[in-house]
Amino acid sequence: MRSRPERLAREIRRAVGDLLIHDAPEECSKVMLTVSQVELTPDLKEARIYISIYPGDDALRRECLRVLKEYQGRIRLEIGNKVNMRFVPEVKLFIDNSLDQVERVNILLRDI
Repeated sequence: MRSRPERLAREIRRAVGDLLIHDAPEECSKVMLTVSQVELTPDLKEARIYISIYPGDDALRRECLRVLKEYQGRIRLEIGNKVNMRFVPEVKLFIDNSLDQVERVNILLRDI
């Protein structure tokens, strides 16, 4: 059986993903946003949300992350509406660079 933080992280991931699909900020309309991971602190007071932004243009990523950080209140509101929790956790957003790492490995393997 999964622990409560793992189950809540999965629900938060789904809620934030739905929000980004249906109501993403206009500045992020040129990129594909994916919630790759959600980590909750053991006391459930903070949610670290990792977002993959594709394509990998650094300037576009930084701008999209800046806009999403301004959008944190809306993200927190969505979590409060969709996930059954006593307290809604503080939201911290991070860029997930795992797609870049996979691409680098694929390029290296192709060159062999």
